[in-house]
Amino acid sequence: MTYIQRELQAQILNETPPKAIVIFGARQIGKTTLLTELAKTESSVRWFNGDMPESQNQLRFNSATDVELTLRQADVIVIDEAQRIRDIGLILKQLVDENIRLNLGKKIFATGSSSLELAKGVKESAVGRLVHRQMWPLSISEIAADRGWGEVCQNIDRLMVYGTYPAVFTAPDLAELTLRNYCDGILYKDLFALAGIRQNDRLMHLVKLLAYSVGSEVNYDSLARETGLNKTTVADYIRLLEQCFIVKICPSFSRNLSNELKKGKKVYFCDNGIRNAVIGDFSPMSARRGHDAGALWENFFFMERVKLHSLRNDFTDMYFWRTTGNTTHELDFLEVKNETIRAFECKLSPGEKVRLGKFSTAYPEAPIQVVTPNDMMKIWFTEAREASF
Repeated sequence: MTYIQRELQAQILNETPPKAIVIFGARQIGKTTLLTELAKTESSVRWFNGDMPESQNQLRFNSATDVELTLRQADVIVIDEAQRIRDIGLILKQLVDENIRLNLGKKIFATGSSSLELAKGVKESAVGRLVHRQMWPLSISEIAADRGWGEVCQNIDRLMVYGTYPAVFTAPDLAELTLRNYCDGILYKDLFALAGIRQNDRLMHLVKLLAYSVGSEVNYDSLARETGLNKTTVADYIRLLEQCFIVKICPSFSRNLSNELKKGKKVYFCDNGIRNAVIGDFSPMSARRGHDAGALWENFFFMERVKLHSLRNDFTDMYFWRTTGNTTHELDFLEVKNETIRAFECKLSPGEKVRLGKFSTAYPEAPIQVVTPNDMMKIWFTEAREASF
């Protein structure tokens, strides 16, 4: 598979040692490939695979000497699929502490395709010793850096249908097969294994309902009735889906108006291709007009903004905005940082009608940008210039 340079690569090289880097992200988005590329520049690498019992046994340290011997085996230590390893937080703590004590200067990396157990173990045992980095499917800026903005703009409709998983993007003729196989065999793997979920059919039904609800506010009571789950279980499952990087929750924003929606939620998929595989629909965008084309554009734009802020690590939060009552007003996305608000309204074409007066009255200081798929290059060029100052 063709390797596309990831923007995270340069960052994590500057973040270790002495701390270890933990890279979270869904399966098959390129975590292992990224570390393989980094390893090519090093003289020696020791690789542990959490899916393999042999690696799990080798990381069961009985003494400080065991830790030191492991560190001295190579300049770089990689623990892949670390969430599979029992007491991984303690193991990482021991490696980092011994690395510092002996001033070995070893680079330590771990990857996790689920934050369920790994994050818990890390927080309990390795506080202050790790740098957490999130990895997502390919971003449009990464694609543009590799292929040029012309290809991004030319293929934006395809990206909105098939998403940007590396294997899907680099082998477009096999995109649908790759995504269907992923959903059939990989998508729920960590969720079922780590969370102990036994109501598999109901969970998968819930995921399908969420896929059909992209762009709309979700109601947990309605989802509970339709799936046969209780409301608490629905909330738990959606939270677990987010922790496994299948979906991303966007909460509602409220501050100035009494009739602003206070506790609403929208649920987007971390990748459009995965969403379309869940419902089994890879129709081109031209055939989805009046159906879910607008929702796909909204999902795509939302996740590209999530990727951008995640990479920058700039603590920007994303929301949607809506009022309640007989006449409602809504805005697709707000980005909020240090009390500063920036708003976006997603439309498929520039000529679509937009009503933003209510929001502008409530938040006159917040700029509003109407964005279409044709605006991607312009928006990201602007972001790049702003980031350089």
